[in-house]
Amino acid sequence: MFGELSLIDVFIASPTMLVLLLCSIVTVGYAIERSLYFKTSWLDTGRFMTELANRLKSGNARSALDYCNQSKGPVARVMGQAVRYMSRSREELVQRVDTAIELEQVEMERNLSVLGTMSNIAPLLGLFGTVIGIIRAFADIARTGSGGGAVVAMGVSEALLTTAAGIIVAVIATIFYNIFVRKIRTRTAKLEDAREEYFGLWSQIKKRTHASADGQQAPQKTSAPAPAKQKQPVAVLT
Repeated sequence: MFGELSLIDVFIASPTMLVLLLCSIVTVGYAIERSLYFKTSWLDTGRFMTELANRLKSGNARSALDYCNQSKGPVARVMGQAVRYMSRSREELVQRVDTAIELEQVEMERNLSVLGTMSNIAPLLGLFGTVIGIIRAFADIARTGSGGGAVVAMGVSEALLTTAAGIIVAVIATIFYNIFVRKIRTRTAKLEDAREEYFGLWSQIKKRTHASADGQQAPQKTSAPAPAKQKQPVAVLT
């Protein structure tokens, strides 16, 4: 109850409140969706990279790829691309890994613009509802020709409810937006750190592979053939 007005009367009297109600539902819905995404996609990057490095150092690239496919999280998907194309040139591999990181950033930022939009437009919608409510209150006073402090106060309080509702929606949207932006920055930094760690490991594997190949292709020393024995002249007896 808001004075002599019930919540239903407020929604009936102010269509802007219905719009703000819809905004609040959208804000809470996307906040829950993003919270579940970040919770279910979390992965210990340090532990994952340690296990991946052990499998790659053992020379079992297939096992490393299976480990990436079985794990969940952005770092697992990015490293899956890195392992899958590790036989390519460094330039192509860098491009594929960078593209994978950018795709993960897009996925992490999905629906985040909705929260940012709600944090900006909700106060404006509330202010718009307040202005409309005040205009309606004074129009009613002018039409009926009767008014007073109580009548004006009731109209103004009804109008100001939209501003309060808009501020509440904006506060919720801003809090979750900032939390998710912080998570995205942290995870992106971890992805970039994992990329540098992988390329350091990739360089070591390539050097070891080339050294092994050069050792196998080294020419072996062959002994020189023994000189043929010359036939001794046979003495002829006369």
